[in-house]
Amino acid sequence: MTEAPPRSTTGTAPRRLVGTSVPRKEDLALLTGTARFIDDIALPGMVHAKVLRSSLAHARVRSVDTEPARELPGVLDVLAGAELVGKVKPWGDLMQDLLVGDHFPFATDKVLYEGQELAAVVAETAYQALDGCEAVAVDLEPLPAVVDPEVALRPDSPLVQEGIVYEFGDGNIFDRYKVRIGDFEAAEREAAVVVRQRFATNKQAGAALDPHGCVASYDSFTGVLTLYSSTQSIYMVRDVLADVLQIPRTKVRVIVPEVGAGFGSKAQIFGHEVIASLFSMRLGRPVKLVLGRGEIFRVGTTRNAQVRYAELAMTADGDITGYRDYVVHNTGAMSVWGNQVVHIGTNVGMLPYPIPNIHVDSDIVHTTTAPGGPLRGFGIPQVIWAKEQLVDMAARELGLDPLAVRARNVVDPEEFPFRTPMGHIIDSTSIKQCLLASADAIGWTAKRAAPVPYEGLGLAVSMKYTSCRHPSLDTDLSAVRLRLETDGTVTIYSSDVSHGQSHATMLSQIVADGLGVGIEKISLAPPDSMTAPFGLGTYASRGAAVLGTACRLATERLRDKVLAIAAHVLEVGPEDLDAGNDRVYVKGLPDSGIHLEIIAATAAYRTHQLPPGFEPTLETVATYDTPTEREASNGSGNLSVTYSGAAHAAHVRVDPDTGQITVVDYAMVHDTGTVINPLIVEGQHQGGFLMGLGMALSEDYVYDEDGHQLNASFKDYLAVTAPDVPELTKIYEIPAPSTTIPGGQKGAGESGTGPVPAAIGNAVFNATGVRFTILPITPQRMLIALREKERRGVATIRYPDDMPDFTGPRTPEEWPRPTAADGGDFDFDFDWDAEEDTD
Repeated sequence: MTEAPPRSTTGTAPRRLVGTSVPRKEDLALLTGTARFIDDIALPGMVHAKVLRSSLAHARVRSVDTEPARELPGVLDVLAGAELVGKVKPWGDLMQDLLVGDHFPFATDKVLYEGQELAAVVAETAYQALDGCEAVAVDLEPLPAVVDPEVALRPDSPLVQEGIVYEFGDGNIFDRYKVRIGDFEAAEREAAVVVRQRFATNKQAGAALDPHGCVASYDSFTGVLTLYSSTQSIYMVRDVLADVLQIPRTKVRVIVPEVGAGFGSKAQIFGHEVIASLFSMRLGRPVKLVLGRGEIFRVGTTRNAQVRYAELAMTADGDITGYRDYVVHNTGAMSVWGNQVVHIGTNVGMLPYPIPNIHVDSDIVHTTTAPGGPLRGFGIPQVIWAKEQLVDMAARELGLDPLAVRARNVVDPEEFPFRTPMGHIIDSTSIKQCLLASADAIGWTAKRAAPVPYEGLGLAVSMKYTSCRHPSLDTDLSAVRLRLETDGTVTIYSSDVSHGQSHATMLSQIVADGLGVGIEKISLAPPDSMTAPFGLGTYASRGAAVLGTACRLATERLRDKVLAIAAHVLEVGPEDLDAGNDRVYVKGLPDSGIHLEIIAATAAYRTHQLPPGFEPTLETVATYDTPTEREASNGSGNLSVTYSGAAHAAHVRVDPDTGQITVVDYAMVHDTGTVINPLIVEGQHQGGFLMGLGMALSEDYVYDEDGHQLNASFKDYLAVTAPDVPELTKIYEIPAPSTTIPGGQKGAGESGTGPVPAAIGNAVFNATGVRFTILPITPQRMLIALREKERRGVATIRYPDDMPDFTGPRTPEEWPRPTAADGGDFDFDFDWDAEEDTD
């Protein structure tokens, strides 16, 4: 068992825990196998449901006959889409001013992607439910699939969503987005160089080991539906589920057991939660529905793949003066969050450079592929992949050191707060120091002076929001309720779901310091919509900063109440008291005073002994809502309360015979503000790096022309494993505490992902002369590029742009234009012969 950190029991002040690497309170249950995940839940009378999914990616639904399944042994009920029309409300309309409602438990008229639900069976056992699914008779009329978002833009492309009129889109365009800051054309005319390149990023899986799943249990006596779900947001699920089923919110209770990761892929309600709930309400019995790995790959949300037509203008001295981009964003067949990935990813992705002229257009496009959505980084890795390579390309054309160019351009104001042209309000940052430290840690200067064949160095920098004002939500709040129990222990209630963020440890450190109670006496209750205060959930690196601040405020309020009782009993002023060692004492006398359990018991059972006017019981609630801005019509705005910083430096080695890329050395230097627990933050940075490494080198959804995913298993989907990860011994913090967040914290969960693909891509070019413009950079692609480079006898080459079989646009003259009405100003007026943009 992990022992609690030592606390002073003699005449010295207690040691503060915030800022120390307290061992994680969560680890004992996880390491001993006693933690209870969704598939571990077993309720009396529980039955099992399974879903029949479409094997076609695009098809007309002629009929779904459930009668053969009903005749099988053990089958209790069967559902399909037709009988639910008009009884169950569609969902998917989280977007303000973009109400689409494109989600339904089952496909009714048309299948939009492989794996979409057609029917579901509930039976006494899971195997009987699977047999029932096989017995359902389905008649589908195949339709042409479209997996390429640029193909989906064509007027003659198969139409994915039918019957939905989009307010800002048409055809397969779900939504449009634009940014207009300054005058890019003027920056273009005055620049010494403008580099232009088409970039593409991949669809990446969340790949959480804990599967999507739920257990629904309807109590016909109380009319309460209880849903145990592996989700990141209990109130989002509760409110949408109640709306879908058209029952009061008070009749839906959502409880979350242990969640083995989410990464954003569990930040919405899914069809299986609605299906299990319907079955339980119909049968009056608990229903378990847990998805298999192949199902999760095909129907779970993915990182949105993008194609970017990006340009960067730079002066002869290395000043970045303009950025222009046309983004074709693949949101999959349907999406709740997909369009916001473009909004937030683009806005925040412009950092850490205060670029004065920014011009971005985006078409957010439906394809017959798995739905896109949030994933660690929320659009920022895609932006950084393009922008940070353009910085290297421009520096190379001007003969400048990429490190010096970045150091010249990163946000480094003389005074804070500083507002960038994009509208970000930077309250503090050490990004320049992080950049220089990362380069030093990798040996940038010495290694560049003595290059080794097929080895190279690369840099990338980014800043990441700490929580974010989503375009669909006019709020950014978290809440905490604290109760000092009558035995001196403390219970924390929160609706923000911990799924790797160590909320139980981090929040306990805050409470322990504020109340002076031993951390071993503090517990975090499971997220439960019946007991926890309302909150948005866990996503967007908001735990330490937003939830932590709510916890700090609740702790301060509880401390004030505790000190008021103690001051009354001890006949001193509250300002003369302090708390520590599980007691309240007169300052300078930590061995004296009143124990917390006595104070708590007084507040509960001896209320007539309380100070006049004191409200009995020791329980407080606090909410923290960040002071952020709504997105302006030109795309600008301060969407985040504060911004963390990340500077990464990569040293890679490429094997010319196998194409294998090895990360020899890697340095990560971050600004996470005030760090509550360094051990936890380092783990978050390691996990962020690992997800960025998979995006860079191996992970992608592979579809054939009919929309079938060819790698829907961990056998074929090349997720990063332990042997792929280098020794991450160079993880450093240069904290610049936030001046807006009361405790100074900044987000840590995602900042480690953003720079990784670009840092590795820049290092690969430095090692081989191959500029990869597509992800992932696989050994096969590397070998093809090296052989073509050798065949041509050139010093540099692009993959795939310069490959003989590449069918996309090779030069900016061939680039497509945005489809928006004002997209015509996305013109080019440069001399193609005079400007070289291919490295």
